[in-house]
Amino acid sequence: MSSIRPFQMDDLFSVNPINIDPLTENFNPSFYSQYLIEWPTFFFKSTEETHGLFDQLYEISGYMMGKTEGRLDKKEWHTHITAVTVMPTYRRLGLAQGLCVQLEKMSVGGVYDTLFVDLFVKVTNSLAYKMYKGLGYSVYRRVIGYYGRTVPEDRNNLDDEIDAFDMRKALPRDIKRETVRDNGEKVYVLPNEIEF
Repeated sequence: MSSIRPFQMDDLFSVNPINIDPLTENFNPSFYSQYLIEWPTFFFKSTEETHGLFDQLYEISGYMMGKTEGRLDKKEWHTHITAVTVMPTYRRLGLAQGLCVQLEKMSVGGVYDTLFVDLFVKVTNSLAYKMYKGLGYSVYRRVIGYYGRTVPEDRNNLDDEIDAFDMRKALPRDIKRETVRDNGEKVYVLPNEIEF
């Protein structure tokens, strides 16, 4: 049975089996540290019980890195999913969905009470795209060259290998659903045009 626990700095030594996946973004230790310092509430892990010889242990099966950003007066105040990933042996069990739902719950009401949750997903990552659609996310816009090495100059130069969908899910605070749109797949922007 999975449990959700706060991520700790020494957990970085245990996430290599998760981060080896080519679809998982890897960051340097200072990036993880920044999230632990600035947004500790939104950085958590799923764990599975294992049994040692004398005591009960656990292994990390996945993790979520999120943050809040933007301004409420500009209708930008939101929770951003920086990374959500699950160890290959625990995939297809609903853990990634569970981590996303947990982040959404933490974003509603209370201290944060954000308008929406957003994330970027590679256009070719059809499994993640379907999962997010199933959770109620929709494409807000297509970011041309988001995963490329150089900033493109032409927003009509589509390339599924390096483009990303900016997906969003409106939360209860966005009563009129002003932070999402229909047909976002047809709205093209360049990476340098993104504020939030």
